[in-house]
This record gives sequence, C-alpha cells and structure tokens, in this order.
Amino acid sequence: MWKSFIKHPLMLKSISKLSSKKIAEKSISFVSGFAFSAYITSSVVYSKNELPNNVFQPLINKRILYQYSTCPFCCKVRAFLDYYDLNYDIIEVNPFSRKEIKFSEYDKVPILKVDNHQLNDSSLIISVLSTQFIKNEDIGIILQYYPIIESTDEKGKKVTEQQNKYNVMHHETSNAEKYQYYVNEVKWRKWVDDVFIHTLSPNIYRTMKESFQSLDYITHVGNFGPIERTVAYYSGAVAMYIIGKRIKKRYHLKDDVRASMYEEAQNWTKAVGENKYLGGSHPNLADLNMYGVISAIEGLDAFHDLMANTEIQPWYNRMKQQVKSHAGANLIKNQQNKNH
Repeated sequence: MWKSFIKHPLMLKSISKLSSKKIAEKSISFVSGFAFSAYITSSVVYSKNELPNNVFQPLINKRILYQYSTCPFCCKVRAFLDYYDLNYDIIEVNPFSRKEIKFSEYDKVPILKVDNHQLNDSSLIISVLSTQFIKNEDIGIILQYYPIIESTDEKGKKVTEQQNKYNVMHHETSNAEKYQYYVNEVKWRKWVDDVFIHTLSPNIYRTMKESFQSLDYITHVGNFGPIERTVAYYSGAVAMYIIGKRIKKRYHLKDDVRASMYEEAQNWTKAVGENKYLGGSHPNLADLNMYGVISAIEGLDAFHDLMANTEIQPWYNRMKQQVKSHAGANLIKNQQNKNH
C-alpha cells in the first residue's frame, strides 16, 4: 500500500466531505511523495527577481518551473537556475490534486516549460539548458540529442526513458583532459541520483522524533486548516517512519542510516579532494546537483548531523555562497562570447 502512495498521490477532495480516516490517507499520500514536500492548497506563482540589464539570458527564453519546493529533484533544478541567474517563474504544485500539471502526461515534478517546450526530469532539464549555453540553439533542436526510448519492463508496463539525460552536448574535443573532466562530471551526477539521494529519506524519518520534526516543517510550510494540519502531522509522521525503514532495506543501507549518509558524503569529499569544487575552481553540474539535494533537508537534524560528522560543510558553505550570489552568470556570458 505504501509503495502505491509513494508513486501515486491521491486526489484531495472537499475536506468537509471526508472522514478522519480518509483525511489521514490523503495526508500520508502527500508526505510520502519523496521525503517531504511543501503543500500549497492552491496554485501559487512566484516570479524570480527582475534581472539586471547586463545579465546575459540565452535566447531570452520564458521558463516556468512546476515543483514541490522541498523535493530534492526540484532543489537540483533551482540550484542550477539560480547559480546561472536564469530568470524563471515557479508554480507550486498541489501534491494532492496536482491540478497544476494536468496538462502533462508526465505526472512527476520537476517539469520545466521553456517557451512552448516541456522538459521532464531534473537531470534532463539541466543537461538541455547546459547544452543551450554552448550551442545557443532553440530547445526544440537541442531535444533531438535526447531521444525518448520506449520499452516494456518485466511486469509488462510501458516504460519510457530519455536517452543521454546526463550528457551535455559539448563541441567535439580531442583534449584528453577535457574529455576526462566531462566523464567524471557525468559519473558523479549519476551517483547523486542513484546513491546519495536514497540516504536522505531514511535519515529524516529515522526516529519518531525526527519524523515528527519533518512533518512539523511540512505542515507549517503548507496552507493547512487546523484539522488538516493535525491529521497530516500525526498520520504522516507515523507513516513516513514506517516507509523510511522500507526504503532503508530497499537500498541496503546500514542499520545506522546516519553511517550510510556519512559514508557517502565522505566519498563525495574525497572526490572533491583539495579542490574547492568537484569541478575545480568553479562548480560543475555534479556540484550543483549535490548541493541541491542536500539543501532539501537543511534545517533538520539529519542536516546538522551531516555537517557536524563529515568533512562536507566547507564545500557546502562555498556552494551556498556561489548559488546565492549567482556566480555562474558570467560563465555563461563568457561561453557565449566564445561562440561568436
């Protein structure tokens, strides 16, 4: 039952027509979407601050990000957009009804609409926009580098996969050092998605105390009524505590899930080595991805323990400053100048 909740959040109906049991079921479906997600009862559109006139915007695209504000995959995309100072609007998706993305057959977030094109999947979004920095082409042309392949899984269910989603389409190079740099970037981008991110849920729901802490955050960020907030807080905390244990087992984490999170964080810091960033003197896409997913748990006990018990904090603080100051904006401008 819990797996179906994780994959398929239920529709929110009029609260006055629901029993306490039904309210609880819907509260659980909301909080189990990943680890925790901000709940907004109606569509909310936020506009990023107007950009200074001297900030370069490739092809001056209009971008709309459909998101849950604390979803780590959405945090990845926001870290990327903010680092490069790309203007975008945010539509906060109602995690119960998801009415804001009813236009899309793809029913997950993040979704990024760029003019008339829809980009699904955080890694694809980042790769496509990065390719646009280099080639300065229309998104429709760039998407041809990322074909959709359809197949059938062992259960007979149709599965679609976007090819090359971790690859940025650089100009051809015979430089072996540059080639290895790109290979390493792809390797660690995949690692963030396939390994590190799965240590988060079991850690923020590790104990009942931490589970209630996470749900306290969710229900106060969201626009809940008193009854909704109470039911979501208690039923969600219990449900996610149980689900966290199942995720731990699924991804073969250690009995002490903190140890698994610390170990993977140390693997990251070893890869960064003596450099400021994995990318060297500047963050690369893997840096932005790792920063984004960690930022999703900032403020919770798991985050504070991660900072205190590993060597990742100096890197994280540098990344936070880079993203908040939009340090990548000039890198885009320099890349564009090389193209002309």
